[in-house]
Amino acid sequence: MRTISIALLALIALPGYAQQDGPLTLNASYALQTDSNLFRLPSGANTQALIGKSSAAEQIGVATVGLRFATTQSLQKFEVDASLQDYRYQNFDYLSFTASNYSAAWRWSLTPQFTGNVTSKRAETLNSFADYQGFALRNRRTDTSHRVDGMFEVAGPWRLLAGASSTERSNEQALVAGGDYRYSGADVGVRYAHASGSHMSMLVRSNNGSYLNQVVPSAGLYDDGFTQTETELRLHWAYSGNSVIDAYVTPFSRSHPHYSQRDFSGLNAGATWAWAYSGKTRFNTQYARELAAYATANSNFSQTDRLRAGVQWLVGPKTQLAANYGWAQTDYQGTPTAVAASQRKDTSTEISLSLGWEAMQGLTLSTALQNSSRSSNQAGLDFDSTALTLSAQYSY
Repeated sequence: MRTISIALLALIALPGYAQQDGPLTLNASYALQTDSNLFRLPSGANTQALIGKSSAAEQIGVATVGLRFATTQSLQKFEVDASLQDYRYQNFDYLSFTASNYSAAWRWSLTPQFTGNVTSKRAETLNSFADYQGFALRNRRTDTSHRVDGMFEVAGPWRLLAGASSTERSNEQALVAGGDYRYSGADVGVRYAHASGSHMSMLVRSNNGSYLNQVVPSAGLYDDGFTQTETELRLHWAYSGNSVIDAYVTPFSRSHPHYSQRDFSGLNAGATWAWAYSGKTRFNTQYARELAAYATANSNFSQTDRLRAGVQWLVGPKTQLAANYGWAQTDYQGTPTAVAASQRKDTSTEISLSLGWEAMQGLTLSTALQNSSRSSNQAGLDFDSTALTLSAQYSY
């Protein structure tokens, strides 16, 4: 924490060296968040017995230092974004940790007609207590991903697409569902690009994965691997100068080598509409249906229907106000056995209001108020939480 604090003070104390237009940008920020229900406990829970304190409220300080480097050399573009984030918990200090995150990209081009990307990303976060209820232990999650892809302009509006990727997730503590895994895959496809900027594409994707720390045979029918095939149809429609629609439909099938009882298939689909009503006001709405593996004793996968809506308003040249609303309903479906069981069903809502102000060149002050809640047909999973965040960020 001391190293990050010194670096934070050094950045803020040297505004005279600001190089906003250079290839290298340094930034520092500090956020203070109060959360009324950190552990996402239901109303009336015995907090003393569960977490050893009379309240689940918490105050979290997050100090961040980072750098971003971007440069273009001939047809090549390089981007690097790296940061250290130090999380300090006031009442539950055992949750404190320092995260090292990065993203890097090479936007390559052999010719103007043959282009692509090589990307890598790493992110460390704390698993939400909405999903993880090991209150006495910290459960940090690390996600890493790598991808290489390319696009070749065949003739006129037609493009050929191809790519390969790998992803890995690890957790400090075991999770009942959504635990550690690693998978890799490849995809090929075709795109039709219109001169207006709209385009349609189709990708066929195949993934092979393994669940880490799983041993077969398993009494709970938890497999150690999976394969998944997908066919993705995607539309990007710029139907006016200030309005864009993105939509996709992805039929898929997931199978397991040892326990076919865990197999499932379905359709992921969604659409987003972004509308710039004026130079100062923007609206966005989104609908998505998402199916994902969720292997427990009573389910194989989750199906989430999600709605989101938001508005951003430029109040003045240096002030922006934003409001967002989200609603989601999640059904846990499938079963690894022939025994019928009551299946979980959750409904979640999230409402937020935020205000940002550019106090001076490079310095942004912001505040956000957010309420999150969940109701469930299973006892002990309901919660309501309100969080207030104050933050300052300086870049040069």
